[in-house]
Amino acid sequence: MTPRALFVGDLVLDTVVVAPHLPEPDEKVIVDVLQESIGGVAANAAAACSLAGTSATLCSPIADDAGGQLLATSLAELSLATELEREGNVTPRAFILLDESGEKRLLLRPGGRMYPSSQKVQELALSDVGWVHTAIYDREPAAALIDRCRERDIPWSIDLEPATLGAGLDGIAEHLDGCETVFVNSRAMDEIGRAPVTRLLERGVRTVIETRGEAGARLTTATATTEIAAPTPTAVRDTTGAGDALAGWFVAERMRGATSIDALQLAVLAASLSVSKVGSVASYPTRRELELVSADQIR
Repeated sequence: MTPRALFVGDLVLDTVVVAPHLPEPDEKVIVDVLQESIGGVAANAAAACSLAGTSATLCSPIADDAGGQLLATSLAELSLATELEREGNVTPRAFILLDESGEKRLLLRPGGRMYPSSQKVQELALSDVGWVHTAIYDREPAAALIDRCRERDIPWSIDLEPATLGAGLDGIAEHLDGCETVFVNSRAMDEIGRAPVTRLLERGVRTVIETRGEAGARLTTATATTEIAAPTPTAVRDTTGAGDALAGWFVAERMRGATSIDALQLAVLAASLSVSKVGSVASYPTRRELELVSADQIR
């Protein structure tokens, strides 16, 4: 039986608008690009992993409204396996405004649940799961999921979103102990405060990956730190979901037997390619597309 990666967490409807400039108060700006698509930390990473050629399943709540129907259709078009939990009538939505530099301003309306229930987590079949990736939008079911990983010796990774750090690291101590990999961006680092990487390692995390935008990524373990540079930059159109592309590709490569450093090398390249197009999942490269990028693009 071929192992699969399981992604547990949020499924969001993204609305992306590209504007020539951000409007001033009471200014009307005409836009040419408006795109609706799959979003959410878990959903994006699952899609990236699947596009990388590794079997992936998404477990997430989904609403019964029009937004939920659109997301269900989009997931089916991706041929991404799902374990969806019908939950409420309001789809979580993200409204993303991009300027010409590709940088984003993001508003999130959570709507219904952003994480499967404890019951759903307990019902998940894990016999063929080789890796679990999640973001801790609901601590109780996330803790139950991680306990099941510990019982079965399944490695897990966490995307440490700033929004999940309200009580600091003390509030998620049980989730971190024994975690194979934590992905953390600059905002989450700031939320953690003093010596964030050291503190994560002290909590029992084995590998910390700092996503650093155009600077690439930094991987730190208890014994070493490795810098992975991004390729020579091209025009940046949209940074939305680039960190999720990195996480999904990293998981895919680890599932294929790559070392953490080798996996991160390809993951950084995938994330770098994704920012050249508008949207998150729509911008993610397939394995074939990544293979067509010449090796000399990796510095």
